[in-house]
Amino acid sequence: MAKLRFPSEGSIPEFLAALASPEDSHGAVAAAAVAGAMGASLLQMVAALPQTLPDSDEDQAALVSAAAALVRMQEELLETIETETAIKLFAARSMPQASKAERAKRESEIQFALRAAADVPLEIMRLCGSALQRAETVASHSRRTASTDVELAVALLEAAFNAARSNLEAKLPSLTDAVQLASLAEEVARLSRDTAAAVDAARSFVNVPPT
Repeated sequence: MAKLRFPSEGSIPEFLAALASPEDSHGAVAAAAVAGAMGASLLQMVAALPQTLPDSDEDQAALVSAAAALVRMQEELLETIETETAIKLFAARSMPQASKAERAKRESEIQFALRAAADVPLEIMRLCGSALQRAETVASHSRRTASTDVELAVALLEAAFNAARSNLEAKLPSLTDAVQLASLAEEVARLSRDTAAAVDAARSFVNVPPT
């Protein structure tokens, strides 16, 4: 079985081979995390380009702050790949269920594992949404020469956000706690609204060459 690992632990071809393996059910989540991290990296690069640095100290400080936040988000996106929720879920499903008490405990453990599994795509959504908030700051100082880099970064982050949301929504029917479901649905809706606004704001500053 191919092991899904971040490329720093192997080669990029090895990572892609693991991602392509039908034996790993978490490939989509990992791909979303990497796509988001790539988008954050591109924004860091654009923020550091000499031709994008503003003249005022205030604006330059805003760019430096955005770049520092993007570094943290990139690291946290990659950390989501290391989740062990699949192992926890397998262990919960393997628990004894001979008695009523054992079955109740098993179901409780399964629900805990499923909720932990749902937290992974939700965290990717949060991080991509936050990165897109910073994209507006970076994009507002971009020159035409960097517009394609910003546009690609925004597209990667948006795609990662949407993929994570789809993955999360596929997990929701397995959860039985009505309060948790309502809370998740509310946060997904809020994140979706905020992210759509951030995408529009970032793209409004990008000077895309005419086709």
